[in-house]
Amino acid sequence: MILCADTTPFSWQAALDAAGILLPAAAPPAAAYTPVVVHEGLAFVSGQLPRDETGVTTVGRVGEEVTLEEAQAGARLALVRGLAALRDGLGGIDRLDRILKMTVFVSSGPDFVEQSAVADGASTLLFELLGLERGRHARSAVGVAKLPRNAAVEIELIASVKPASSF
Repeated sequence: MILCADTTPFSWQAALDAAGILLPAAAPPAAAYTPVVVHEGLAFVSGQLPRDETGVTTVGRVGEEVTLEEAQAGARLALVRGLAALRDGLGGIDRLDRILKMTVFVSSGPDFVEQSAVADGASTLLFELLGLERGRHARSAVGVAKLPRNAAVEIELIASVKPASSF
């Protein structure tokens, strides 16, 4: 007997729905930049902070005012904000093919060296949504002294985009 692979097209929206994640309204730019730039099949997402309708939710330096677990939750929320920016920038989340690269900036206390563990908060969400193969992405985790609005974490994304004609 020959088993056929599932040929159902992947849907970001279905994956988000299955995980119970409702993408929020994308945040408007807070300064002189564009949230998403699409060029030749790539989408570049400006830095996203962990914020909700009340403002930044995870503030301070990790290893001082912010615990590793709080920073991981902040990274997860910042990724959700990045997906919302992609949805709006692309005209729909299912035009997104995959996340290629994630850069995670962590506002770090002087002795904190677990920036990669903070970034795992966002990477793990991609794996939960997409599975290990589709969720794979390149990543950098960088410790910094301060971030805008005193955020504990900020995430930038580079993604591949499906051509508008195939969407």
